[in-house]
Parts: sequence; structure tokens; C-alpha cells
Amino acid sequence: MINRLRDYLARDSLGPTLAKAITGSAGIRVVGLAFGFLVGVQLARGLGAEGYGVYGLAMSIIALLTVPTEFGFPQLVTREVAAAYANEQWGRLRGVLRWATRASMTIAAFVGLCLLAWLIWNGELQGALAKALLPGIALVPVVALLSIHSAALRGTQQIIRGQFAEAALRPGLHSLLLFGVPLGLFPMTPALAMWLGVIAATVSLMVAHRLLMRAMTPKVRANEPETSSRQWWFSAIPMAMTEGMRLLQSHLLILLLGAMVSVAEVGVFRVAASTTALVAMPLTLFNIVSMPLVAKLHATQQRVQLRRMLALVSGGMVLGVLLLSLPFFIAGEQLLAFVFGREFSSGNQALVILCVAALVNALFGINAVLLNMTGHQKKVTSASAFALALLLVVSPILIKDYGMMGAAYSNLASAALWNALMWRDCQRLLGLDTGVWGFLRKSAN
Repeated sequence: MINRLRDYLARDSLGPTLAKAITGSAGIRVVGLAFGFLVGVQLARGLGAEGYGVYGLAMSIIALLTVPTEFGFPQLVTREVAAAYANEQWGRLRGVLRWATRASMTIAAFVGLCLLAWLIWNGELQGALAKALLPGIALVPVVALLSIHSAALRGTQQIIRGQFAEAALRPGLHSLLLFGVPLGLFPMTPALAMWLGVIAATVSLMVAHRLLMRAMTPKVRANEPETSSRQWWFSAIPMAMTEGMRLLQSHLLILLLGAMVSVAEVGVFRVAASTTALVAMPLTLFNIVSMPLVAKLHATQQRVQLRRMLALVSGGMVLGVLLLSLPFFIAGEQLLAFVFGREFSSGNQALVILCVAALVNALFGINAVLLNMTGHQKKVTSASAFALALLLVVSPILIKDYGMMGAAYSNLASAALWNALMWRDCQRLLGLDTGVWGFLRKSAN
């Protein structure tokens, strides 16, 4: 039995490739999410609801600032590197890496200067939120570079290594630093937590850079970089808009809660949101693994294999999200109180709604990945715009009346619209169904 499994995994066909990528990625993602969850527990217990609320607001602002610095480059790099790698276009591979890195760092420098100037101009350098934002000036370019390096590794089909530094090492180092530093003379504050995050991200970037340099074989380095700046900008712009709207959707609720309710309630909702990230781990896992594989199958016109992959992925996403949601459906309040503290148990109702939103994402499969990796990124941007517009309209009303429950319901409505629009475009433009019903039909046959 073991020998047959070993022989199967040694093949280069879609099934073994997907199985190896999913298994290895699952290990990394589980470790990374465990450390990320642990970081949330450490911060929630160390800072309390109010302090964690300040940290959450600062991280939401920093996350939005990474949108222009990344500018859709990670998705573009994965697609272009995967296609160039499959067709042995080594000059183009080097060219897109150099172009994306230079463009990202130029934008990051501008964004950092703007943030610093704004803080100085408004005299906000002494406030708790401002002190937590200052490390973000260093964090923004580091995170952007880390994302690009990881995306490039995944594009070269090193899917597992392409997730290690970003998904596992960074939260692991952050957790380790949070354990070590408060034991000394420094009390835990939102600003200190942010600085420790900067250190963890920087070390992770160094590791990712080392792994990428090893992936650049002599035959790759022997070719001069070939640049298609105009084409890449046209592809990156809709991807950047999509990523920006996606991040705005997730962090807008935190920002609105910060403006309309107490900072302590922001901290409770952030605990619910960070716990949902654990539940949504299968979504992240399958999306990350699928990107380079979809790009490769599309570039080599293997539609049968692509259709089969979409069915398998959608089934795995739904099953994974359901299994991880069950504990919170059954005993969520007790779990939140035990792990984070009693003051966070009130977030379970919002957590359940956020879990349902994750399940909706799973039901529709990897529709955004399919459109982005096949050159239809503008459709993802369009769907994101409609979903964001819905969120902007309904969330202030619902948050005003229902607080964090209103934020959770707004997120669910936005997720349903976003997925439905992209699922329709996948069928209309590509003749491919990404939903779980494709998996059910395949199983029935």
C-alpha cells in the first residue's frame, strides 16, 4: 500500500501534483495559522480588549497601505513566472521579477513618506494609535517584498517553499518574540507589538530572498531580463484594484466599528475575525496552491485537466470549512472565553455569521483565481467593486443599529454578491463551473 502511494505521488500528472502541493501546503498553513492564532491570543490577553482594538485599527490601516505597494504584483508575478517557467522564457521570468520589485519599492517609499508627513502635520505622534502606526512605515515595504518573493517561488512550481516564509515563519517569529520580550523590562503595548511584527517580517523576507536565489538556476541567470512594462501595468492595475477592494472590504468593518462603537468592541470583533481566518484556512490553502497550477494548465491549454481540478478543489474547500466551523457552531462562546478571555466571548454570534460567509466563499470555489490566472482580471475587479459598493451602503446602517453583528451580516451579503458575479463570469467567458455542484456532479458520475 505504501509503495503504491509512493509510486502514485512520484508521477507528474495533475492528481499527484495537486495532492503533494495540498499536503505540503496544508502542513505549512496549519503551522502558520496556529502561530497566527497564538499571536492573536497573546495580544488579546496581553493588551486587553481596548489595547487589542488599537492594535487592530493600526493593522487595518497598514493593511490598506500595502495595497498600492503590492499593486497586484504578487498575483501578476505568480501568473507571469508560471507561464514563463512552463514555456522556458527565462528572460521574461527575470524581467517581471525585476520590474515588480522596483515598482513596488518606489511606491512604498512614497507611501511611507506620506504617512510620516501626515502624522507630523497633525501632531499625532504621541497618541496610542499613532505610536502603533509608526512601525508601519517600515512594515509596508517589507511585507510587499515578502509577498513578491513568495509569489515568484510559487510561480516556479515551488509551491510549498513559496509559502514557508510568509505563511509560517513570519507568524512563528512574531509569536516567539511576543513570548520573549514582555518577560524583560518592557510592558506590552500596541506599538511594541507592531515593532516585533516588523522584526519577524524582516527576518522572513531574508529567508524568502535566499530561497528565491536558489531557485534562479544558472540557465535562468544566463538570460538578460526581458521587460513588457506596458502589458504588465495593464494587467497589474485591475489586480491592484481588486486586491485593494478586497482588503478594504475586510478592514472597512474594523474602521467603521472604530468610528461608531467602542474600541473594546473593535477588539472583540477582531478576535472573531482572526478566528474566522482559522476556519477559512482551506480557502487560503486551495487558492494559493491553485494559482500556479491554473496558470500552467491554461497556458498549455489542458482544459480537461483544468475542469477536473476545479471540481476537486471546490469539494475540498467546502468540506474543510464545514469541519473547522463546527466547534464554533456548537460551543463557540466557551471556546472564545477559554482561549482569549471572558471579555471576548460575546463575539461568538458575529463569529458564526463570519463562518457562514466563509462557507459561501467555499461553495463557489476558486472563481477569482480562475479569472485572474486566465487574463480576465477585470471581471474580478468589477465584481469586487459591486461587492464593495454594497458593503459601503449597508454596513454603516447595520453597524449603527446592531454593532458588530451588523458588521458580520454586511460581510456575508458582500461575500455572496462577489462570488455570484464571478461564478457567472467563469461560466460565460470560460465555459467552466467553479462551484461545489461541479464536484457533486463528478462524484455522482
